[in-house]
Amino acid sequence: MPKISAVIITYNEERNIGKCLESIQGLVDDIVVVDSYSTDNTEEIVKSFGARFIQHPFEGHIEQKNWAITQAKYPHILSLDADEVPSDRLKDSIKRSKENWTHDGYYFNRLTNYCGKWIRHTSWYPARKLRLWDSRKGEWGGINPHDKFIMKRSSTKKFLRGDLYHYSYYSINEHVQQINKFSTIVAQAYFKANIRANFINIAIHPVWRLFRDYIIKLGFLDGFYGLIISVNASHETFLKYVKLRDLYREKRRKEQNVICFFNSVKTWGGGEKWHFEMANRLHLKGKSVRIFTNHKSELKTRTNESAIPISSIRINNLSFLNPYKIIKLAIIFRKLKVRVIIMNLSADLKVAGIAAKLAGIPHIIYRRGSAIPIRNSILNRFLFRKVVHQVIANSNETQRTILSRNPKMINLSKIQIIYNGINLPRFDEAELTFRYKPKANQVVIGNAGRLVKQKGQKYLIDLALNLKKRKIDFKILIAGEGKMENELRSLISKNGLVRNFEFSGFVEDMKGFMQSIDIFVLTSIWEGFGYVLVEAMACNKPVVAFEISSNPEIIEDTKTGYLVPAFDMEAMTDKVVQLIKDKKLREELGKRGRERVENMFSIDKTQENLENLLMDYSEIPYD
Repeated sequence: MPKISAVIITYNEERNIGKCLESIQGLVDDIVVVDSYSTDNTEEIVKSFGARFIQHPFEGHIEQKNWAITQAKYPHILSLDADEVPSDRLKDSIKRSKENWTHDGYYFNRLTNYCGKWIRHTSWYPARKLRLWDSRKGEWGGINPHDKFIMKRSSTKKFLRGDLYHYSYYSINEHVQQINKFSTIVAQAYFKANIRANFINIAIHPVWRLFRDYIIKLGFLDGFYGLIISVNASHETFLKYVKLRDLYREKRRKEQNVICFFNSVKTWGGGEKWHFEMANRLHLKGKSVRIFTNHKSELKTRTNESAIPISSIRINNLSFLNPYKIIKLAIIFRKLKVRVIIMNLSADLKVAGIAAKLAGIPHIIYRRGSAIPIRNSILNRFLFRKVVHQVIANSNETQRTILSRNPKMINLSKIQIIYNGINLPRFDEAELTFRYKPKANQVVIGNAGRLVKQKGQKYLIDLALNLKKRKIDFKILIAGEGKMENELRSLISKNGLVRNFEFSGFVEDMKGFMQSIDIFVLTSIWEGFGYVLVEAMACNKPVVAFEISSNPEIIEDTKTGYLVPAFDMEAMTDKVVQLIKDKKLREELGKRGRERVENMFSIDKTQENLENLLMDYSEIPYD
């Protein structure tokens, strides 16, 4: 004689579970209740009956019931809902089947009590349910939330006499609320299974359901509640198909509102970091995003590690002379239903911008991340007046330089300032891999950036010579790679400063780098937005930089760091020395710098500003 495990799933079932458990005492040999973290007294009631109580996250009725089976002691299962109770006749039938188990599964009728009345017609009765079976012979399936146990083809089944009492709804309002909930679940399940909603589903099926339940299945014999059940069944049918249609409409809307981030740069820099982070964040919020980038770029490598769709492209400064490339891109944009394209490079603007115009993309955005004046050429005037709809500048200084050579290049109202942001939670939680251990009483000065003329690392040599004259023990760490590295090393050696400098190469762990220094010094000749200043301030480090470009927008002079006249190395040296000699001052400036980053330069703020800019774009119809 096989032993039987009763398996029940629950969530806030204190009203029903006690009656259910009491009814199967002595009928089964094991009771397991799998609960989805109820907030009422379900757990206490279950344990009072000596049943095993296990909590498990709810991922769907089918998924939960299949998982619950694995927790049973015995393979022969009596599956019940918390609001079900076997009648005395059904219990006798189950006992006889247990004593003489001849089939793989047993099914029986379920009789539902609705608002205190037993419903003996409509599609609710007789409703045959397979609830007693050998779990090795099948598994739960169907469409959520209307699950059913599906047995293997070779399995045998038998009908048992007696009803399974189902205490369903205690009020009509409760039923209506459940209809709304269940119709949503069914619509989502249909959508996942690629089931479509058409005119017949929406207009004919609800009418047929009402006629079938109330007339053919004699629902009118159940009086007022027979009518209510039939109408609600029709309404649920209508709702699930309407909601399914909405899901497909939303899918089409997303598919036809792709936000394209176009960046062909091979190397990794601030613009590429911005594109990747914004694309990833919008993607995680459910937006349709695609990245176009060079097939050998660092941006592609990082995108491949995410779930963002990607397209490989090759663009150079002369690609705009190739009409085949432009037309090919326009066809791709059209096929992908791109609504917004954001570019970050002038070469990309000349090719992808024109292709986007040909494709009829409603919003063509150029993001400017460098505070370099735009040439007042015929081509640029055409691009900014006839192609570009919006410009994103990463600072006020960048905005100024866009118009410096031609104030009429683009209307000022079309330029939106969105500062670069830092992901502070991720930055704070990042594991430290970079380590530098200074000598005792040695102050460490940091600088980070590509080793190119723009970043002005040559001024660090002047700073080092001045500090050496003042007999200060220091070390300058330089993070970055570039074509000027050999020249810088040669000048350092020539001036006898080899012991005072250390080249760290490309540093992935900027937090670890910043944590290894005492003061951050930026010597750039110009900056669109000094992101490394923000990273230093995020690590509570005081910063010193020239009063040029966007630096004054980031640094509050004397509050979070120091701004010195452009290329005045004596003034820069004075401020660095002041910080070297006053540790408390370094800590105060660093603390205020961190507060400024939190208030102005967080990635959440950047995302919010970008989303506000894009907010109305997705509703513009495609040409």
